[in-house]
Amino acid sequence: MSVPLRAWLCTLVAAALLLSPGRNAAAEDAAPSAPAKPRPNAATQPVPGGVRWYMRNHASNLEKTKRHKFDICFLGDSITAMWPGDLLQKTCGKAQVTNFGIGGDRTENVLWRLDRGELDKTSPKVIVLLIGTNNMGFNTPAEIAEGVAAVIARLQVKCPSAKILLVGIFQKKDTPAEKIVATNALLAKLDDGKGIRYRDFGALFLDEQGKLKPGMLSDSVHLTRQAYEIWGAAMAPVLAEMCQ
Repeated sequence: MSVPLRAWLCTLVAAALLLSPGRNAAAEDAAPSAPAKPRPNAATQPVPGGVRWYMRNHASNLEKTKRHKFDICFLGDSITAMWPGDLLQKTCGKAQVTNFGIGGDRTENVLWRLDRGELDKTSPKVIVLLIGTNNMGFNTPAEIAEGVAAVIARLQVKCPSAKILLVGIFQKKDTPAEKIVATNALLAKLDDGKGIRYRDFGALFLDEQGKLKPGMLSDSVHLTRQAYEIWGAAMAPVLAEMCQ
């Protein structure tokens, strides 16, 4: 056998040995792979919002914080930010109300602004919290619920005397209803019967088949005035009782 041919055969045998199942098993036994580390839950990691109006609205909320003149604070994303002013005041009765909603916010964005001064040294009677709809495209129901729980924990430190009305996430057209239902089931467990109360006002927007009624949404996610009227009418007695 010629030298070049012998060398070629030796190379082929060596390659076969390396690729054999026994060889791979031995190598795996000798050097087991490290277990994968669980990824951090982004919904609990404070970061500023990425929308162009975020810092401007955050600065406005800091000014509202300095005035300290409100009994009820609405905190959340665009669904909160877009409350019609007249309906908001009607819903809250004689209580002084302020709106800390910022469009586009996720739980992590609310955490960031709370960590940077919003609601510092204030003592509202009630904080109405609706957050998590913008997390739907990024997080699992469990992750979203953990993010909401983190926001509540911050609020309890900043405003220990305030009661928190946690509002269930509303159905929308760009997210499977099953995911929202699963998330709300977890949020409902945050209700402690005392300082934290959970209410699913979004059920009022649905028909008997659990589908959104006509006229509730102005697009895929935002509410119409009619929907705010329904929400406000249902929430008014709850707020009145919580403010006592």
